[in-house]
Amino acid sequence: MNNPGNELYLPREGHSIFCRQWLCSDPAKARANILLAHGMGEHSARYGDLATALTEAGFNLLAPDLRGHGQSLPPLYKPGDMGHQGWDETLKDLAFLEQWMTQQYQRPAILMGHSMGAMLSQQYAYVHGQRLHALILSGSPGVVPKLRAMIGAAITRFDSWRLTPATPSPLIGKALFANNNKRFEASGDGDGGFAWLSRDREQVAAYRADPLCGATLTSGGLAAMFASQLQSMNERAIQRINKNMAIYLFAGTDDPINNKGKGLLELERRYRKAGLKTQLRLYPQGRHEMLNELNRAEVIEDLLTWLTEQANV
Repeated sequence: MNNPGNELYLPREGHSIFCRQWLCSDPAKARANILLAHGMGEHSARYGDLATALTEAGFNLLAPDLRGHGQSLPPLYKPGDMGHQGWDETLKDLAFLEQWMTQQYQRPAILMGHSMGAMLSQQYAYVHGQRLHALILSGSPGVVPKLRAMIGAAITRFDSWRLTPATPSPLIGKALFANNNKRFEASGDGDGGFAWLSRDREQVAAYRADPLCGATLTSGGLAAMFASQLQSMNERAIQRINKNMAIYLFAGTDDPINNKGKGLLELERRYRKAGLKTQLRLYPQGRHEMLNELNRAEVIEDLLTWLTEQANV
């Protein structure tokens, strides 16, 4: 990564949150402050290229390593272990970081989440998001079949009970990423188990070589994630989202996480039905990490266009 940003640790109730901060040329007059929540099995350092584009366009960016990930992992914890009630504590971490970011520079707050970070962001929007100016969801599952989410939650809750929450789920843990790759492996494009991330083999190789990438959540974290997914699809929860907040969804049509865009189309429908200002962009043949795809320059340009429009509202 060519742009590591400024590294800092921010403490909250005994937990040390590792963050990277990138500031535009005049931070106090930035178009907005953007808080970024990364996906499962990755970390904030992978967003340096996006940060360069955002700061050059006049935005500030703050990206933590979420609990169980990167340099926010406490001693003796294994990657993927978010700790006791880690999912809910991560939501509180994000609320703390939004407040800290706003105290530093009094600019509108925008939350951006990718994949698991998008799932956290969807819940954050109706739990803590009343002050948000805008919400960006990258590679979100969107609306998934309710039965599938219920089964996932039940299995991981049972594994959490019988094995401890800090133990990987034998049935779902390793299979979570492997199932995403099945279609690509069937066509001879497995790329070491991670072809589902991007068509750009260099980006996939960098992910595979990164020691801070590749872990899945333990059974406790997965149970909370599936429960969050069920809640965030609920129309009553969606009704609680601030109607003045603009929402931007984007993903690839070959992303297995959202069933080739179907999950996002349904999420867009539910958001619009609730009166939310929502825009969806689906990129043909794109896979899960559109910010690391072959056409990432187009994806970032579209994102900047939307962001600039919202900053001028």
